[in-house]
Amino acid sequence: MRNKKYRIAIIGLDGANKTTSKLIGIKSQLHDFVSTIPPYTPPAWTSIVTGVNPAKHGIIDFLKIDPRNFKSKLTTSYDVRYPRISEFLDVYGLRSILINLPMSYPFDGFRFRDNTIIVSDWAAPRQEIYPKKIKEKYNEYLIDPPHSWEKHKNNSREYAKLVEEFTNTRLTLYYELLEKHSWDLYFLVFSETDWFSHIFPQILEGKDTHLVSPVFRKIKKFIHDARDIADITFIVSDHGFEIKRKIFYVNQALARSGFIEYNEFKASLIRLGRRMLPPKIAKILMKKGITQMSHASNSQRRKAFFASHNTWGVYTTENSIKEQVKRALNSFPEISKVVSTEEIYTGPYLHLLPDLFIIPKKGVELSAELKRRLVEPIYKGDHEIHGVFSTYGEHIKDSIKFERLPRVYDIVPTILHIFGLPIPNDMDGRVLMEIFEEDSEFAKRKPKYVDPSYYEKNQEDEKLKKAIKNLKLKGKL
Repeated sequence: MRNKKYRIAIIGLDGANKTTSKLIGIKSQLHDFVSTIPPYTPPAWTSIVTGVNPAKHGIIDFLKIDPRNFKSKLTTSYDVRYPRISEFLDVYGLRSILINLPMSYPFDGFRFRDNTIIVSDWAAPRQEIYPKKIKEKYNEYLIDPPHSWEKHKNNSREYAKLVEEFTNTRLTLYYELLEKHSWDLYFLVFSETDWFSHIFPQILEGKDTHLVSPVFRKIKKFIHDARDIADITFIVSDHGFEIKRKIFYVNQALARSGFIEYNEFKASLIRLGRRMLPPKIAKILMKKGITQMSHASNSQRRKAFFASHNTWGVYTTENSIKEQVKRALNSFPEISKVVSTEEIYTGPYLHLLPDLFIIPKKGVELSAELKRRLVEPIYKGDHEIHGVFSTYGEHIKDSIKFERLPRVYDIVPTILHIFGLPIPNDMDGRVLMEIFEEDSEFAKRKPKYVDPSYYEKNQEDEKLKKAIKNLKLKGKL
């Protein structure tokens, strides 16, 4: 089925839009890349690495919130309910290296990883490498990522230096794995682009770019070096970024529309307490369900609530009021559209997602806080639905024109097609045929689709063959 053995590198730039991509030095073949709703790290990267929507892979947030009692648990690799690209490749003995990919820890969450090296992402409780023998060799490079940019708002220049030190140290590990290990797929995510876009929103307008240029130059060089080694390179981001100039308090809007009843004094007290508490204590309280919504609102009269600004999601107490909630929220000028989850997603894990998604207008930040006011002016950088896509290499066109914008679901089907492997027919993505030169084998070859059970069966067949081979070697057959 497969002819030449290709090496594919995917360089992820978390949160990069066209402005930050150009600051890094990516100026050609730069296209919009449509994210998930919400455009947020957990669902978007999981869709990039699986080829399916959140209702099929089950990930929407870093936390799993129980809407009945507001208690939450961390989302981990065990919660990813669909195979990742490395697991598909593993069935065929192809080797993958995954670095800093969200939802990749603990490593036992990967069912198939015999041919995979994994470096945990910034959200892991500790920095690890699988397998252990690799960790022992590179342990000195497993320094903690400086992802808590909020702590450094008052000393942002020092934060830029801290990120540069982290990048310098980690790059040694990235190069070692790139140059000294065998791989068919090399997948690395740089989170620095996201951190900088949060703490330095002005770079999204082309201002103060000197603060980020030392790190961005290093990322540019790494991309250039990876392109020299790989046959085909993809550069993708999980979502974009934009300047937010207005914050809209969704739960206050729901309260005014009669879906929430709350005590203003309690809400103010909890808000003040949360700001004064150390972040670790605040997180513990949140996990236990001690939130502004749980303690300030009347649970008997709470018909709908907005859980988190990151997920854009509204939960309702019963399906019969969903249309009422949609109509009420759609009446506010800060909201572009409110959609039912089943309007945009299908899959066995639809029940794990919010009931409604709010799509804000450009420049509007959504907040779950209960406040007396509906809106406030702000100036900050936050997520937006258009990330970036770029690709270069063997049999890739110099100038690509897309019939439809590429989406986060399209990466896995395209990679499987390049490797000459069948594509599960329940994937939501398509093979990006527009990127291939017309006379290339990739353009001439039609994508092959199979039942999702195909890879499971192949894996079982491979296990059986190995077992028989081992028995023969031991002289028992």
